Amino acid sequence: MKKIFLSLLVFSMFVSFSDAQVRNRRQRQAPKVVNEEKEKEKYEAKIEERKKKYINDFIETLKVDEFQQEIIYQKMYTYFDELTKVNKLGLKKYEREKEIERLDIAHFKDVKIMVSEDVMAKIMDAIKGKWDQKEENKKKKKRKKKNKDKN
Repeated sequence: MKKIFLSLLVFSMFVSFSDAQVRNRRQRQAPKVVNEEKEKEKYEAKIEERKKKYINDFIETLKVDEFQQEIIYQKMYTYFDELTKVNKLGLKKYEREKEIERLDIAHFKDVKIMVSEDVMAKIMDAIKGKWDQKEENKKKKKRKKKNKDKN
């Protein structure tokens, strides 16, 4: 009888202990979800800031007038938004590549009409990630140094 009573006592303690663990886990998970949402918002804000900085730095290197710079800025900004949407669709690789190629062609039609081929090639390199800001800064420093030596 004592053995049965002891085993029931141990079992009831184990059950109550496991119930407490489950409740604690539930309570602990709620703040994690809030933290994940905050972290996601921070990450998205950081990405947005980087996108703006990247586009602004790139546009400064182009030799076009202010009106064209503004149009290019807007087109690149919306292009990156559209690209993000395409990547979030969960398409297969070949479908995603096809959709991105279609986006590349359609999105910059009006920009292609108003800028030279060299500028358009630079824009396409920039949206594909081939534009290197560090390399551009090196070129700029060389030009400044060259101009300084002339004076």
